[in-house]
Amino acid sequence: MSFMTPPLPDVGLKHLNAIVSLARFGSFIAAANYLGISQPGLTRIIQQSERKLGTQLFQRGPRSVSLTAAGHDFLPFAERMIGEFAAQTERLRASHGAPEARLTISSLMSVSHIVLPAALVEFRRTYPQVFVEIREGVGSAIHEDVRNGLVDFGIGNPEEQPPGLSVESVMEEAFFAVLPKRHPLADREVLQFLDLKDTALISMPVESGLRRIIDGAAAKAGIGLTHGVVTKQYSSLFSFVANGLGVTLVPASVLPPAGEGGLVVRPLAPTITRQIGVMHLEDRPLNAVSEAFLRTLRPLLVNATGGARTFAIRPAPE
Repeated sequence: MSFMTPPLPDVGLKHLNAIVSLARFGSFIAAANYLGISQPGLTRIIQQSERKLGTQLFQRGPRSVSLTAAGHDFLPFAERMIGEFAAQTERLRASHGAPEARLTISSLMSVSHIVLPAALVEFRRTYPQVFVEIREGVGSAIHEDVRNGLVDFGIGNPEEQPPGLSVESVMEEAFFAVLPKRHPLADREVLQFLDLKDTALISMPVESGLRRIIDGAAAKAGIGLTHGVVTKQYSSLFSFVANGLGVTLVPASVLPPAGEGGLVVRPLAPTITRQIGVMHLEDRPLNAVSEAFLRTLRPLLVNATGGARTFAIRPAPE
């Protein structure tokens, strides 16, 4: 005996992409801006999706939009379908002589130290044919790479956003102190910022965003810091600390594994934080390859920064 399959709802990639984008941004305005369509147009697509699926996916609030229980259940399927379609598209292009897919990223050195390599390893499993170029630098260099159109997107400091750039996936992370196990301050569970007044620091260059944040916090606290050793490489920085040359202050995303190399990690009081975000030209939306990579990068970056995140687009300043 055979049974007829009931008619499937006429829900296409347009609907799935709208659902995923609205879930990500939590705002019709931001999601419509990201998709390059009008807000009424996005509203119609979401309403069509809910009507075709026969259930409400989103709860509309006065200032934000959130997923219903049905929406939470449906979202992983929608994300998987979009990801599989993008992966199959890249495989077709690679096997049938389409132009080589490329991805060029400008990234803060702190992000490219641990998080970016992990994301690339995972990304390669699905997109082995994509040529990837990473340009590392400090905050100002990231902005210039994006503004000059040299990269598909940048990962940098959104608080110094130049004109012409849009920022999304803004995340905030705290700084921590990394010390040798035998350092006099290593036995404290929380390190007071004032304790660093007479402590030798291993630091990044003065032009780096991290250094400016740390020096700014010291100035606010009314203390002077001693930058005993300056380096541009995180591997060297942690090696200098492990060899007893000083203490370093770094954001959560670059922390070494617990107990590695004779190092200990301590939170700071008061807390010092920074923001990082994904930046691209306002008139050059993210392409399919960039979107595919960011689907891999975002959860790893959220995890590395401690889970603080806001998926929102920040319009370019006028």
